[in-house]
Amino acid sequence: MESENSTDESGGTSEPAAVEPAPLSLFDLGDPPPPPPAPPHDPPARPEPATGSTPATAERPAEAPAAEEASAPASSPSLDEPIADKPVVDEAPVGNLLDGVVGQPAAVDRLQAALASPLPAYLFVGPAGAGLRGAACRFAGELLAARSATPERERRLALAEQHPDLLVFDRVGAAMTAEQAREAVRAAAAAPVAGEQKVIVLCDVDRAALSAPILLKSVEEPPPSCVFVLLAEEVNRSMETLASRCARVDFEALGDADLQALLVAEGIERGRASFAAAAAGGSIDRARLLASDDAAAERIETWRGLRGTLNGTASAAMAAVDAALEAAEQAAAPLEARHEAERAAADERAELYGTNVGRSSLDERHRRELRRVRTDEITMGLAVMASQIRDESGNGSLRATSAAGQLDAIGDAAEALRFNANQRLALCCLFIRLGHLGG
Repeated sequence: MESENSTDESGGTSEPAAVEPAPLSLFDLGDPPPPPPAPPHDPPARPEPATGSTPATAERPAEAPAAEEASAPASSPSLDEPIADKPVVDEAPVGNLLDGVVGQPAAVDRLQAALASPLPAYLFVGPAGAGLRGAACRFAGELLAARSATPERERRLALAEQHPDLLVFDRVGAAMTAEQAREAVRAAAAAPVAGEQKVIVLCDVDRAALSAPILLKSVEEPPPSCVFVLLAEEVNRSMETLASRCARVDFEALGDADLQALLVAEGIERGRASFAAAAAGGSIDRARLLASDDAAAERIETWRGLRGTLNGTASAAMAAVDAALEAAEQAAAPLEARHEAERAAADERAELYGTNVGRSSLDERHRRELRRVRTDEITMGLAVMASQIRDESGNGSLRATSAAGQLDAIGDAAEALRFNANQRLALCCLFIRLGHLGG
């Protein structure tokens, strides 16, 4: 754990320092220069900042050129859940962050109740794409805001994974390493940087078989200022003891109706929202990307046609692999544009709040997300092929034994990709198997 909208790892920060008065200073909001004064041409007075607005927002430069008043490129959601998707300048208060958790009323109720007296550790359990990471950052933002004189600032920085007291540890490779676990333990022992509370989010702890024992003591008895939030798709045997030290919060797979309603509320046309929700496999971020991708339907047809090109030879399999990977690259294009907007928004937040704590890990998060979206595209393609096989078996155009073998091959490939197998190799093996199984 992103950390990682945005970004996650810690770094020192402080409230923006007062600027020393200087001629023509952008922060010189005092008396006008000595007479003879020129006729005033100041812009209309800005409204008083709302309660809870940050000092940086309140001290917006009065003499800034008009171009600086324009909104910067919008920041976009990270791959598990929405983050702040606009620059922080002159925005209305975000309100309770937990209200933005989509399709999880039971989990939100539990987390809302926990804010009054948080426990040392929580375990969020749910399928990929259900928004666990985003919910963890929103929960962290409310915990950090509860003890702060500037709650709006804490919420915005946590939402963007840029808060110095929100540390998100993502696994490196197939599983969280022992060194990552020790780093999380050291971070838990350190005092908060900017306030009285620290939140540590550990992603994919169900893949932390070797590092789970290292985490156990810290999760069981963290310092009073630290709250752990662990994320997992399932509770397996390797993490049962670790899970027993946490308050479990279950997240459900999102239905098509929830995803469609979310997309429509965000301004997506209803027909496109329906298509994206149906093809997203319950993933919030996948649905958003598909809704913004004009070529998604064409790529689905590409996947539907791949089986017809297979004849059991390596050359046919490699041609199909190239087509599949090209489709995955095309799927990443909207995300790359979104990343560019996130980098611009992160730079603006750094200027406004005087902290750039998460920027060093932003590029790393982007690399992970690009790989994930490519894997998601391939997973979606495999689901399209599986659905096609079931339809052919149902109408009698494909023998049941052949259909069963092909579905097993697809399942094996999907499982290998889930654990970071080489995509080209996994697809090549799959397509050779499918070609031999035939119709």
